[in-house]
Amino acid sequence: MTDSPARKGALRALLVDDHPVVLNALTTALTSLQAFDCIDQERSMADALKRLEGAGEYDLILLDLHMSDSAGVEALVRLREGYPDVPVVVFSGDESSQTIQSAFEHGVLGYIPKSSSVSQIINAIKVVLSGSNYIPPHFMRALGFVPPANRPKAKLPDSPTPKLTPRQQQVFSYLLQGMPNKVIADRLGMAEGTVKTHLFTIYRLFGASNRAQLILHASQLGLV
Repeated sequence: MTDSPARKGALRALLVDDHPVVLNALTTALTSLQAFDCIDQERSMADALKRLEGAGEYDLILLDLHMSDSAGVEALVRLREGYPDVPVVVFSGDESSQTIQSAFEHGVLGYIPKSSSVSQIINAIKVVLSGSNYIPPHFMRALGFVPPANRPKAKLPDSPTPKLTPRQQQVFSYLLQGMPNKVIADRLGMAEGTVKTHLFTIYRLFGASNRAQLILHASQLGLV
C-alpha cells in the first residue's frame, strides 16, 4: 500500500462484523486516526460482498471470522478470492494459533484479537497502513519470537538476507502483499504447484515453516 495515515481524509475502509457495538467501536477507532474519509459497515459476508461489487476500491477491510452466514476462514477465503488486492485485517475473538496461522496462509495483512485494547487496535491499523504486517504478540511468542518494544527497520548484522532468484523474489513480494497462492500463480503466469514449490524453497532459506514465521523473519531483516 502506498498510502499512509499521514494522508488525512484519503482512505476508505469497510468493517464487516455482525455486532453493532463492535462496528461502532471500530468506527470510532478508525475515525481517531484521521486517515479515512469513508468508513462503511456491513453485518454479514453476503452484504459485504454485494457492497464490494458496487462500491469501488477500499484501502482496508476489517473482517470478523464468525458471522451468521460464514464461519472460520471461509469468509476470508471468499473475500480473498474475489478481491485479492484489497488489504484485509481480521478482527476476531478467536485467538487460537491454528486460526491465526490459517488466516495468514490465506493472505491477511494483520490479525487483531477482539481482546485488544483500543490503543492496540489503533496501533495495529497504523502498522498495516504503513505497509507492514501486524501479528498479535501472543502468536509471535508461540512462534518462538519475543516482540521487542521498538525494533528498528534495519538488517540484523548476524542474519544475512537470503539470496533469492528473480522468480522467487517475485513470489516473495506478492506473499508480503498478502496475495494467496492462487492469485500469485495468476499474476506470474505459473501453476499454483510451482508457486508452492517456490514458497517451500523461500521458507527453507529464511528458516521458516509457514507464512507467519516468514513474515516475522522478513520483519527482523528490515524487509517489511
